[in-house]
Amino acid sequence: MLEKVKNTISKYDMLSSSDSVLVGLSGGADSVALLVCLTELGYNVSAMHINHNLRGEESDRDERFCVELCKNLGIHLTVKSVDVKGYCQGNKLGIEEGARELRYSFFSTAKTDKICTAHTLSDSVETMLINLIRGTALKGLCGVPNKRGNIVRPLIDCTREEIEAFLSERNIGYVTDSTNNSNDYTRNKIRHLVVPKLAEISKEQNGSLYQNISKTLNSIKLDEDYLSTEAENLLKRAQTDENTFDYEVVFSSHEAVLNRMLIMLLKRYEVEVSAAKLEDLKRACEEGKKINLKKNVYASVKTGKLIITGEKEKPQVYFKEISFENTDKVSEFFLDRRVKICLIERDSNESNVHNMFTKKDIDYDKIKGKIFLRNRKSGDKIRLAERGLTKSLKKLFNESIPLEERHKVVVLSDNDGVIYVEGFGADERVSADENTKRILEVEIS
Repeated sequence: MLEKVKNTISKYDMLSSSDSVLVGLSGGADSVALLVCLTELGYNVSAMHINHNLRGEESDRDERFCVELCKNLGIHLTVKSVDVKGYCQGNKLGIEEGARELRYSFFSTAKTDKICTAHTLSDSVETMLINLIRGTALKGLCGVPNKRGNIVRPLIDCTREEIEAFLSERNIGYVTDSTNNSNDYTRNKIRHLVVPKLAEISKEQNGSLYQNISKTLNSIKLDEDYLSTEAENLLKRAQTDENTFDYEVVFSSHEAVLNRMLIMLLKRYEVEVSAAKLEDLKRACEEGKKINLKKNVYASVKTGKLIITGEKEKPQVYFKEISFENTDKVSEFFLDRRVKICLIERDSNESNVHNMFTKKDIDYDKIKGKIFLRNRKSGDKIRLAERGLTKSLKKLFNESIPLEERHKVVVLSDNDGVIYVEGFGADERVSADENTKRILEVEIS
């Protein structure tokens, strides 16, 4: 299995040898195997355990196990304790959805180049089947993505059986979540009742269920990638100015590409995407009607153009912009949270910057002019070092930050633009490298 993980990392270009790597460690077989694999493969590994406090003493047992495991392996572990139930009640979320939001929120604050989660081929097959049963578009049949931004999944080609055999060979223990044995959850029903039957039928046909479905998943992902790329190209060709699109170009495309393009358009204007909203937009365009996409935002067709009109909602200003000179002193600000900005000198004897800092840190000497502590502004962009592409903060926030929380995100900029975004890290222009001598550290609590 170790060789399979190594090949997966290489095939999907998940990690480089210089990356600092954070493993999301639950204590279960999958995450324990991931931690051991990456350690044996020689990566610079740390771990984070989130205690969701959902299962009483069992949750505390999992935390103790993770602490002991990392101690034995010599791996730095960060433990976070969260009130998932309270968070879900306050935000009207289901337990699974709320727990996931909190996990990834904590992961995003870690000073690391890559975040590794222990999703497996078994998880991907279960996800595909769940989405198939509920009804889904092609994207929903792709299973779990092998990577998303700086989040990577090195076990995505491994089955749960392979993982348990790997740990057994090394005599390494793990904990089991008692809720995994219950069929109260849809995923557990699929895992316990459906997958074994499908595996049995597949075996009768002289085939391997996971190998066969893995081939299908890879094929579907290729098709989805192609159609999504075509939709992005269509949107670029159709756009004539900021809010106007050539109707003939838009609706001359195949429906599969058209649907994806319109979904991209809805997301651009932060409109909640649903099948009903998509059909309403298409029908309104075809009939030449004006449709309300959301508060103050409308779509209509005039003189051969699809036009998005109306005022965009102004972003809430959560705190006033603060500017200060590039200084060697510690600066401390109190917003809704405490923001501490200070300078750290790199040890002149330190041979590798990754031993102390990461690409998410700011190289103090690359900052141009004044530093500004502020909210996101329209037009803000950042080029994150680990992603290798420039994105607007609007698109970046769409990926992982709830709409109602975006105005609270701390942004740092200098005279040349954005240099740091809370939860994402430094712009490539000012990120730390092997020549970095001084780090501007941002601590938010």
